[in-house]
Parts: sequence; C-alpha cells; structure tokens
Amino acid sequence: MKLTVGIALSVLLVVAAIALAGPAPEPVDEVGRQFDQDLARLLVKLELRTRAVIAKHYVAADDPHREWLARNLLLPAAVADNVFHEVVPDATEGRAWVKMIVDEPRNPNNVGDAVTLALLNELREGEPRAERSTEDAYYYGEPISAAKTCLACHGGPKGEPDPFFPMYEKNGWQEGQVVGAVIARVAKEKRD
Repeated sequence: MKLTVGIALSVLLVVAAIALAGPAPEPVDEVGRQFDQDLARLLVKLELRTRAVIAKHYVAADDPHREWLARNLLLPAAVADNVFHEVVPDATEGRAWVKMIVDEPRNPNNVGDAVTLALLNELREGEPRAERSTEDAYYYGEPISAAKTCLACHGGPKGEPDPFFPMYEKNGWQEGQVVGAVIARVAKEKRD
C-alpha cells in the first residue's frame, strides 16, 4: 500500500511540475534558450527522482510483495518510462520528451538516436552530465547507474533468462555501472 501511495505521489509531482511550467515558449531569444535548458534539466531531475522514490519503496517491500510489484510492472523503469513517455510530450505540446537511453532497450520508446547515444558515451566516460545543442533541439542528460534492485532482472550472468520476464535475457550489469542515461530533448520549435 505504501508503495502504491509513493508511486501515485511521484506521478502527481511530475504532472504538477510540468503543468506549472506551462507550455514552453518559442526560443526566439536568450530567454527562450535558457527556458529550454532549464526545462530539460528539470525533466531529467524529475524522472531520476521518480525512479529513486519507486526504487526506495520497492527495496522496502518484503519478498512476496516485491515479486508482486515486479510481476505487475511497478518497477522504477517501467513506471517512470510510461509516465514520462506520455506526460511530457502532452504537457509541452510536443516540444519535449524525456526517456532512459540504454544500448539494448526492452522498451522501444527508449531507443536512442545519434545525439542521445553520443551523450550516453560521454556519461559512461565519467561526466556527471552531458548536453548538446543541435540545429533543432537542446539535449541534456545524466547517468543512470545500476542499483542492487536492478540486478534481479538485469544482472548476471549475461544471457540468463530474466526471472520475472523470461522473454528477456539478463544484461550482465554490475552494481554501480553506468548502464544508461535519462536524457531530455526540447525542440527549438513546436513539433507536430
């Protein structure tokens, strides 16, 4: 019950923060560019914090409840990915998204493009954050390191079936390893 309340509060926090920010202004000047950068940083922080809150409650659950949570996809990545995949583009009128980028994503929404994969490589080299401005968007990302809770499904040995989702194989991740990044993209113009 405490986990469900924690997840609900995290989701409400995300929705409220994005709604309070309102639609992103067109970045016609330095103020618009600064807004885009601040929005991207906020989105990354919100997703990382949402994952942390869910993971904290997951770890606090006893084994039968933890298994129930896993089987019902109430896991940090599953909840955060789905919430942010739907809420952020809607709240920003299509100008922004935020997602977890990994090499071999289970969620097709988390496939990276050339820019996000380059940022992920910078973060794997030890940078605490990475950003890039392209002709059409601003990107900002921070690393995700494998926590102990991630290893049940993503740990080793690599190639062994995931105990909760046997259609997937374990990734061979190790605790503390940078396995991905949460990256936000804010378009310089509204996208249809």
